[in-house]
Amino acid sequence: MIYHWEGKDAVAPIAAAIHLGYFPPSVKTGKELAFLLRQQLPFRKGVGQREVGTILQLGQGRKGETVFILAVGRKPDLVLKTINKMLPLLDEDPTNYLFINCKAYLNRNNPMEVKARPRLCGWYNAIGQLVDQVQRNL
Repeated sequence: MIYHWEGKDAVAPIAAAIHLGYFPPSVKTGKELAFLLRQQLPFRKGVGQREVGTILQLGQGRKGETVFILAVGRKPDLVLKTINKMLPLLDEDPTNYLFINCKAYLNRNNPMEVKARPRLCGWYNAIGQLVDQVQRNL
C-alpha cells in the first residue's frame, strides 16, 4: 500500500506511522499531539523536489503488507499514471498496489466533523480514521 500526498507536509508519513503502529490512531489533547509531532518521524517536514516521484518503503504492517509513501508533487496524475504504466514492465501486477490519496481523503471526509474538533487534533484523528479504513479493507 502506498500513501501518497503532495509532499509539503507530514500527512502521508503520519498515516504510514499510524499504519505501522508507531503512532496511535487518535489523540485527545493538544499536548499529546505536540509530543507526537516532536518525534523524529522521517519526512515530517515534507520532502524536497528530489524525492517527488520516489516510492519510499517504510516498513511491514501487521498483516504482512508493505507500507510505502510517495510524494507526487503538483502533478499527481502524471506521477501515478507513470508508476502504474511501469509496474508491468517490472513484472509487477498493478493490482497488488493500493494507492491511497491522503489529501483527498482529508478534504472530502466529513470536513464539518474535522473542523468541529480542535483543529490539529481533528486533522490528526482524520488521518487515523483513514488508516483504520485501509486496514479494515486488507
